[in-house]
Amino acid sequence: MFSKNNAVLVVIDMQEKLCKVMKNLDRTTKNIRLLIEAANEFNMPIIYTEQYPKGLGETIEPLKSLLEKYNAERFDKMSFSALKIDEIAKRIEELGRKTVVLTGIESHICVLSTAVDLKAKGYNVVIAKDATTSREDEFYSTAMDFYNGYGISVVPAETLVFYWLEFAGTESFKKLQRIILGKD
Repeated sequence: MFSKNNAVLVVIDMQEKLCKVMKNLDRTTKNIRLLIEAANEFNMPIIYTEQYPKGLGETIEPLKSLLEKYNAERFDKMSFSALKIDEIAKRIEELGRKTVVLTGIESHICVLSTAVDLKAKGYNVVIAKDATTSREDEFYSTAMDFYNGYGISVVPAETLVFYWLEFAGTESFKKLQRIILGKD
């Protein structure tokens, strides 16, 4: 279900104007960074979206630089679900991976709409619980309840990373552990 060889990481709408009003933004950003680093470490494709960037700004730093550094594919969107944009849906399909790990904002709007559409298309959808957030705690918790009731996996970012690592003591483990511990 969480296989790194069958997954793609999607970062949704972590943009300047949206991020200014989000709860738990530091935690969310830290865990998205961890997942980006892990995805790169394991050659996992990374896609990121920006909702109406002309009005909402670009992806925030340090995520933008990291995504660019690792050649993540960027897509603009106006829809709430990323899958409503044909080129995004087509790209995810072309990657041939059956698990989509979702991160970003907002948990109860764009992340949720994308998750529902992915599940309807037969993908295994995983929400990185601490790598997504909303403007209000109530919106966030309602989204998490919905995912659980809808059969969408909800796990912490760290759980995914350690599952992908498989073993302690490796170079990948040491690199990602430094990020987890805030030493990098």
